[in-house]
This record gives sequence, structure tokens and C-alpha cells, in this order.
Amino acid sequence: MTRADADSAEQTQEQARQWLLRLRAGNASEADAEAFRQWCADHPQAAHRLRDTWSMLRVAAEELAQEEQSVAGIGTAQAKRRNTLRTSRRAFIGFAAAAGASWLALRPPLQLWPSVTDMAADYRTGTGEQRQVALSARVSVELNTQTSVDVLPAKVAARGVELLAGEAEIDAQAPSLRRVGLVEPVTVVAGRGRMHAQVARFNVRRTGNETCVTCISGTVAFEHPRRRLALQAGEQVTYDDRNVQPLSRVDPAAVVAWRRGVLVFDGVPLSEVVDEINRYRRGRLVLRNAALGRNRMQAQFPITKLDDVIDMLGRLYGAHVTRLPGDIVLLS
Repeated sequence: MTRADADSAEQTQEQARQWLLRLRAGNASEADAEAFRQWCADHPQAAHRLRDTWSMLRVAAEELAQEEQSVAGIGTAQAKRRNTLRTSRRAFIGFAAAAGASWLALRPPLQLWPSVTDMAADYRTGTGEQRQVALSARVSVELNTQTSVDVLPAKVAARGVELLAGEAEIDAQAPSLRRVGLVEPVTVVAGRGRMHAQVARFNVRRTGNETCVTCISGTVAFEHPRRRLALQAGEQVTYDDRNVQPLSRVDPAAVVAWRRGVLVFDGVPLSEVVDEINRYRRGRLVLRNAALGRNRMQAQFPITKLDDVIDMLGRLYGAHVTRLPGDIVLLS
């Protein structure tokens, strides 16, 4: 290696360190994200090493999660082993982050990749992925895209999960006639809210610090330091750590349209439409025109056709669509 090559490699290393500091600060802007993507394109070898680091961390965490799930819920000894694995898995991820992947993992800019918190969850889904988790013979949890949940310890609830981020539909079916007297409620924790239901279907969505709970059928008991109430079918409550909004009536079919592979927007600002698209589509759709974002939409989109939807938005509003590497699209 010549002196010039060595200097160039050292400069690239320094740039990587600067990106580490900028992204880890937690206040990266859309322009930062675009610049980071361009830096990766200009330095493919360095970017490849970063992706390898993140990939190894993800694979190792998922392997540990699979090992943990394979021994879950069968007897005291197995339960102890499950808790040990959970602790080990989180310790591993924390160590890996501290050792060199933390700037990628802890606060990913614009949610361009999963955070360490997401990866440490008992169950999670990637962008555009959905999966079902069975808590018992009659209780199941359907995870929507970009969702992370932890199974609640037995001392907290016999059956239940904590929704860390994303969206889930909980289905607690009626027991068989032979077991009608043995109905254990399912518990869902999200932020400072707690939901209990014996026989019900309900949807819980957590975005940042805000959580929205919609009762699809049955009755859901809701608890929060600020308020307690019972949700009936078609009722919805939204809350954060400090406040609980008034109860409202909604169309449950529209709330759970994602189960049918459809996104439904009823007079929603385009800025919120863009946010929703970003939950299901890899990369990032960036809205660069505030006035454009105030337009309201009445539409239904298939989740599998979101790139076509982006082009349609450009034509509908006369917006300019710019496609960048890494599936980043600018709408201006």
C-alpha cells in the first residue's frame, strides 16, 4: 500500500467515525440520511464491512431467539432455562453494540434498519413481514410489520405480551364447553397502558410514545394511571404516558385492513400516508414539501403495490419523484 493509499484509507476510517458520532446523537435529519446513503455508495468496501457487522449481529440475535423459543413454556426447569437464555441474548446484543455496532444499532436514523431494542424482543417482524404467535390453544397474536413484542413473565400475567413497538391483533377465543370455567384473561402491556380480555379481538398499535387500542369484538378492560374503562366492539382509545384521549367510535374493518393486505385512508393527510407507507416498504419515502403533505387522501392501497402507489401520488399531486440508491425515494 502506498502512502497515498494509506492516507485515503485513514480518511475513510475517520469519516466512518464521524458518521458514528452523527448518527448516534439521535438527531439525524433527512439530509443526514441521504448523505449517509451517498457516503455508502461512494465507499462500497467500507459500507460492505458495516453491513457485514450489522448482518452478523442480526443473525446471531435471531439464532439465540430461536433457541429461546424452542424451550419456552414447558415446566419449571424449562422456564428457568428460558429466562437464562433471554438474559444471555440481551447481554450478547448489548455487548455487540458496545463493541462496534452501537452507532448502527441504537438509534437508526429515520428507522432505516432495526434497532437493538427491536432485535432483543422475544418476537419481531421486519419491514413488510407479518407473523402469528400462539400464546395458548385459544389465544393468538398476529404481528404486523415492524413489530416487536416480549412475552410477559408468569408472575406478571398467565398469558400476555408487552408491545414494544409496532402493531398487533390479539385474538382470545371462547373456550370449549368442557373448559368454560377455566377462562384465563390475556394481558397486553403497551407503555403505561394495560389491556385485559377474556374473550375478545382487539388491535393495539404503538408508534413512539403513543398507543392506540381498538376493540374489534368482545370487551377489553383498559387500565392507565389516568383512567380506567371498558372498550366494546367498534370503540377506540388513544393514549401516551401522560394522558388518555376520549373514547371514540371507529370502523374496526378499516383498522385491521392490514390483515387483508390493504391500507385504508379516510381523509388522512398525505404526510400520514407517507408515514404509513414507510412502515411497510423497505428503504424510505421522504416527503420534502410541507404543503404537499397537507393534502388529504381517501383511498385504499394493496400493500404489495406500494412502489406503484408512490408513482401514482406523483401523478395525482404533480409531485416530482426522485429515486435514490437504497430504495430511498424523495417526493417533492
